[in-house]
Amino acid sequence: MARVIENPKQLILSHAKEILYNQGYQKLSMRALSKACGIALGTIYNYYPNKKDLVFEMMTDYWQCYLDTVAEIIAADADIYTKLNRVFNELEIFISNFRQYWLTPELYGDEDYVNGGLQQDHRFIDKLIDLIAAELTRAATDDNAIQIRLEARETANLIIMNFITIIQMPYFRYQTFELFLKQLLE
Repeated sequence: MARVIENPKQLILSHAKEILYNQGYQKLSMRALSKACGIALGTIYNYYPNKKDLVFEMMTDYWQCYLDTVAEIIAADADIYTKLNRVFNELEIFISNFRQYWLTPELYGDEDYVNGGLQQDHRFIDKLIDLIAAELTRAATDDNAIQIRLEARETANLIIMNFITIIQMPYFRYQTFELFLKQLLE
């Protein structure tokens, strides 16, 4: 009789993340994953037909966790700049975890992956921008702590795109950006 596995998809993702973080992308294979999970290779393929789909799912899962963290940060009792700094720090961790995998030719050599992956990334970035825009609006109306000179969503977009740029190209420090941001919002 076949063994019943509780939450097999989560088990696969958990072990895949462990292999990816500890051993790197090249060591993440369906066979290695099957062995780590203690489940049949066919079961892995039932959930993830290939390695790209598996990595895409891990990135999607991480995006959702990141957005949940951002929601917690925004709900905290802190000023807008403290919250934005924490959002930036969490985004920096997120990007550093996946930077090397986003840029592999194996992932970006597949047009379907690029189109699907980028569309998914854009949806998550849009959600992030919406969260920040809502918090900017709240801070401007509830606390009168800031004054939004641009539309809230446009300001949030500017903030997030600058966060990503600062993380990817660290020629500009977050603290310097925050000074510009304070000039824009106060």
